[in-house]
Amino acid sequence: MTENTAHPADEMIYPNDVNTESLYALFISAYMNVYRDDVGDVYLKDGYTVWVFPQKAGAQIRLMAQFRAAEGSERLAKLEYANLINDQLKLVRAYVDSDEDVGFDYFIPVEGGITKRNIVLSTRTFIDFIRTALGRDEQNVIA
Repeated sequence: MTENTAHPADEMIYPNDVNTESLYALFISAYMNVYRDDVGDVYLKDGYTVWVFPQKAGAQIRLMAQFRAAEGSERLAKLEYANLINDQLKLVRAYVDSDEDVGFDYFIPVEGGITKRNIVLSTRTFIDFIRTALGRDEQNVIA
């Protein structure tokens, strides 16, 4: 007799399964500090806030972290910092938003299926990369 040894974390998730409720439940089961704001958006707290958004009807999950720019920091310095991060940490995208603050994001592809474990590990990797990126802010452009 063959026993099913599949772990729940290895369960496949498909785009039609991706929504704020399923992502919230997934991060709860992964013992992460997960919350919802007043409109139901999901975010994680691990030293800073990481927002989690289903995108393109669940075909992608966007992870995003926003940081206020330091008072008086020049746009050029912020853009140079974003370019440095984009050059050195290829997994995340750094940008300067319309409010002149600095953000980072990463898209987890779901189309075709992904395991719950992979979503959690990708999210933890994003969080670690942001920590690394913040450590490379030598011009102190982030408040």
